[in-house]
Amino acid sequence: MTNTITPVSLPELGSGAAPANAPNAPAPPAGSQAPDAGVATSEAVTLSAAAQTSTQLLSAARAASGIDQAQVAQIRSALQAGTYNVAPEDLAQAIATVLKETS
Repeated sequence: MTNTITPVSLPELGSGAAPANAPNAPAPPAGSQAPDAGVATSEAVTLSAAAQTSTQLLSAARAASGIDQAQVAQIRSALQAGTYNVAPEDLAQAIATVLKETS
């Protein structure tokens, strides 16, 4: 993943006049040449593989609703068909797990 920074236009430094927003800007030293004001430069940032993976996981987590819609549909159809059964032991274990996590 590479991000590119958009070039920014800067006022000419060789004109000797200070920009309006910098009243106390120092004048360039005598005999120095101003950088090419017409040349735009850009910089690129390359993310490591770990940073790319983290970015992808974060994007996926933000996009996720937190609900497995396929699982919901499966349980809903089993309830409608009357075939959804939960073992009392499994229900007790799930309740105990939730209680441990919340305390």
